[in-house]
Amino acid sequence: MTKEFVYLDWLRDAHAMEKHAEPLLQAATLRLEEFPLLQARMKQYAQQTAEQQQWVKEVLKRYDSNWSALKDALGRLSIVGQAASDMLRNEEGVRIAVSCYVFCNYKVATYTALLAAAQQAADSKGIKTFQLILQHEILMADWLLHQLPDVANEAILHSATAAV
Repeated sequence: MTKEFVYLDWLRDAHAMEKHAEPLLQAATLRLEEFPLLQARMKQYAQQTAEQQQWVKEVLKRYDSNWSALKDALGRLSIVGQAASDMLRNEEGVRIAVSCYVFCNYKVATYTALLAAAQQAADSKGIKTFQLILQHEILMADWLLHQLPDVANEAILHSATAAV
């Protein structure tokens, strides 16, 4: 197995991850009406994810001459695990925030590995792309981590008020 083959394989996984994340994030955003700050940031993050999907797709197309929309549509289902499935369910804001935080950190790990693969493959455009995506994901994860106490407190207040 060549470095380029490994890189291409990981590129496909990253593209599938971004492609599957976009509708999950959009659906989660719709359920955050009681958390306007979180909802606004999640909406922005969903748009950012759509952009990242396109960036990864461009890198993938440069590397995979056989890439096609059909292959993309039938492509791998990336492991987004429990975090992604939590975003699909009818969950409260705090669980969505926690799931998104976990997912962001998953993406940080994924793009850290993909950046190393791009460096091994000497793909300068890929390196720049993945450095930028990695910065975005680190910022989002950090923002979510700092917002979680406020979101948790709001969720507790909403639950306590609804119970009265």
